[in-house]
Amino acid sequence: KRSTITMRGYILLSSAWLLAESAAALTATTSRSTFKGLDTSSFRHPLDNDLTSFVRDAPLNGVAESAIRTSLAVVEQGVRLDLLSSSVRVSPEQLPELYDSLLEACDVLDMDTDRPPELYVQSSPQANAYTLALRNEKSAPLVVVTSALLDRCTEREVQAIIGHELGHLKCEHSIYLTLGGLASTALRGVPFAGARARSLLERWQLAAEYSCDRAAMLVAQDSSVVAGAMLKLFGGTSRSLSAEAFIQQCAEYDEALKTANPFVRASINMQQRTHPLPVKRVSELENWAKSEDYLSIVESGTPL
Repeated sequence: KRSTITMRGYILLSSAWLLAESAAALTATTSRSTFKGLDTSSFRHPLDNDLTSFVRDAPLNGVAESAIRTSLAVVEQGVRLDLLSSSVRVSPEQLPELYDSLLEACDVLDMDTDRPPELYVQSSPQANAYTLALRNEKSAPLVVVTSALLDRCTEREVQAIIGHELGHLKCEHSIYLTLGGLASTALRGVPFAGARARSLLERWQLAAEYSCDRAAMLVAQDSSVVAGAMLKLFGGTSRSLSAEAFIQQCAEYDEALKTANPFVRASINMQQRTHPLPVKRVSELENWAKSEDYLSIVESGTPL
């Protein structure tokens, strides 16, 4: 009998040890990293990267960029005053968990945690987030999330959405897309060149969104979290939504699009002139999450 009890005790101890090992392995798998020295070129969509470099290196860009920064700084002052008057600013004393989430996202993307963006919560029935993606020495950038977004999404999904907005800021899309828009406007009256420039600008705006989805992925380091956030934003509800099922839906969309009538495909392309369709965003993100580019960034990280 003593031998039987001893054997049972051994089995229980072994089972407990295996459970502890499994839990440790799970923790190691789901732990996240920060990416010191992260350069935007490592996660930008190729088109976003190429056009940003082209605009940044263009003749007289320095003068135009300085003028845009000065103009946007004035706009930023007005937006900030409006937010201070009608929204809730997140801080260590106000919604401290959300403030810590912002700092962690900044840390992951190697952005200044001593001078982070000002984060505001705006009352709205629509789940949304946006930023004035401008960095300057005089004031902190602005990021806004709506109350509906906080109510609808999990903490990790909210952080991924904040990561998307930080991506716009880190890439300085407000500056370079504005420069691209000015160039497109200047060419508007030129035959062929004007239409080409307008089309290229629209494609750049799409690529910029893909870049920022990648920034969200770097913050979450789990594609199902980012897909879940998108699903709740575009699905309009948080009720029993499955990110995995939505990812499968995206794959089905890609297959159906391949055999669709050319006129149908053209119509769909018109629907996503400045923002990609939700299924395209998730599909693009899933592909990037499996790429060598993403894996090499993750391997270079330091555990949080």
